[in-house]
Amino acid sequence: MPKAKKTRASGPGKKSKDTTVADADTLKKKKAAVQDEFSNAAKTKANYKGYLQRGAKILASVVALRREREKKEPSCLTDGIDVNLLAKAFDGSPNKHSVYALELYMTQKCVVENLGKSTAEGIHGAFAKYWDELPGGKYAGPYSFDEESGKVRGNPARAPEILSFLKCIKTKARVKGSAATRHHAEATTIEDMRQMMQHSESVYPHDKLLQKAESGADLLAKIKHGMMRAFLPTGYTLWTRNFETCQIQERDLSEGKGPAPYYLPFLGVFLENRKGWQKKQGYDGPLESNNYDIYEQKDKPEIDMKTHVGRWRTLYRELLGRDFEPDDYLFPFVSPNGTIHAKRPMTHDTAQDLINEFALAAKIDKIFTTHCLRRGGSQYRFMFAPIGERWSLSIIRWWGGWAEGEQVDTLMRYLMDSLQSYESGHGDALYPFRNEPAKSFMGDSTALQPPTAAEFRVFGETILTKLDNLAIQSLSQSSVTALATLIQQASPASTSILPSHDSPNPHLARSSASVNHSESNTVPPAGFGPNRSSAQENISSDGISDGNAVVPIPGAIIPSVGKDEHAWKRAVDQWYHGDPAKGLVVAIKDWPPHWYTGSMRLKTGTLYSNRKLLADEFARQDAFKSKYPDYGKITALLAAIRKENGLKRRSA
Repeated sequence: MPKAKKTRASGPGKKSKDTTVADADTLKKKKAAVQDEFSNAAKTKANYKGYLQRGAKILASVVALRREREKKEPSCLTDGIDVNLLAKAFDGSPNKHSVYALELYMTQKCVVENLGKSTAEGIHGAFAKYWDELPGGKYAGPYSFDEESGKVRGNPARAPEILSFLKCIKTKARVKGSAATRHHAEATTIEDMRQMMQHSESVYPHDKLLQKAESGADLLAKIKHGMMRAFLPTGYTLWTRNFETCQIQERDLSEGKGPAPYYLPFLGVFLENRKGWQKKQGYDGPLESNNYDIYEQKDKPEIDMKTHVGRWRTLYRELLGRDFEPDDYLFPFVSPNGTIHAKRPMTHDTAQDLINEFALAAKIDKIFTTHCLRRGGSQYRFMFAPIGERWSLSIIRWWGGWAEGEQVDTLMRYLMDSLQSYESGHGDALYPFRNEPAKSFMGDSTALQPPTAAEFRVFGETILTKLDNLAIQSLSQSSVTALATLIQQASPASTSILPSHDSPNPHLARSSASVNHSESNTVPPAGFGPNRSSAQENISSDGISDGNAVVPIPGAIIPSVGKDEHAWKRAVDQWYHGDPAKGLVVAIKDWPPHWYTGSMRLKTGTLYSNRKLLADEFARQDAFKSKYPDYGKITALLAAIRKENGLKRRSA
């Protein structure tokens, strides 16, 4: 290799300096390095890399589903797709299915997940750059495909099909008022949080999480539920984006106590990786570091971050089998076999998938994004929290890590847009106690007015319903009468909310505004009591008569399982897991005794015994189906089990 030559620059008014002429290979490498560093901003390159990774992940899922379908319905697939070739559509040089694969990816993100034109443009830009920069620039030109030779020329991202679809997505985004187009993150409401958390706890109660796992699948489910019950309140409380929440480590957590005289304990969180500036082209912005003191929120268990993080760390530590180390992540990566990689964070894509999975399981018809918890948490504290608990814009800005320059743009998007929609909407016009939000902030003026007689009547009914939940049948009649007397003394004279003293249960007779006060305390309502007609009897979901009227306990219901061949499976599932979609939130095996004994025996006792008998027999018998050939008919199956075990049918 020839030695590099030195030349000396000269000329009037110029300082002479030595320059070195490098060889061609070195110059080529330096050119590539500069091009790589400055052709795109660092943030753009990171985004493009993310689009490519997510595209590969979605394509892998599509291929897996395709292969599964090919096994089941090989004759139905006549579209000429070579699934092995499709699997390699994003691997280096493009093939005949690369355009098709890119269309599927864009459809999933921009149609199924309802993301906008920025996502479509990002996907298109990432793959255009990816194929443009393959060695030799072979695929940098206009796209074409030769059917005979099977060769691809040019860039698949510039295929007419892709450009046409991209145009459609942009047009869709410009349609004003379209419910399908969103220009900001879907907010997670506190009702959504309550729904997801309650569903998770109905599937895996806290005490069950700490029990030894029965299988690998059970272990994975426990980790998932325990971790997400901490992840959701953390994002909702700290207003972190999903990738920020994933970066929290043990070194960022501490325990402390508040000031005198109460010294309330709190969980300290140091957010080092909070993005503190709106992203700009070629500039990531500074990251602000803030310390947060997280106190227990007993009145809001669905967003009680301190409690749920503490519970998760207890389970997490037990699964690790050691104490935490400073660089352990609070929300770690978990492998498919249940191994926890404490030094590796859960990816924000995984977090996103789990949030959507929990929402779907809880029957929430929303597709959440990376900002869903941040947006929902900030809206709650600004607008929807109870009066006296709402935060000022100054607190909102600091807590959310928004920079000064973002006060108008970002805060307006996060808070004011939703406030305007709330104040100008009238979808609740039929609600009997409207708070008229257009007249004052969030209708505070209405909330501060004295209660009306109608509102007090509803309040009284709510008190009585709460007593139901506290197992009122165990209270003495004198206790109930004393409480009812206090309510009567506090209520307006024109409204009666006292229970009937003649009724065996104080909840069976309640007054209305149109019933005379004296009559409401002496005449039981129609349909209750010993004189009711048989047509007024309550019939349970499996056709068992309730007998005498029994006050229903919220949640103490056993839905019908039907009469088809899979009825017995649903009955066993009710015993172990419940049926939240039909109102059976608590698994029957976990019911407290007063839900199926005492007065409730006539309402749920028989069905409870049937479910228990079936589940116990199923757990004992290895050859359950062969032993009971009529297993598809639940009535015959129960009779066969009783006969096998020498049991008599329990009468209702």
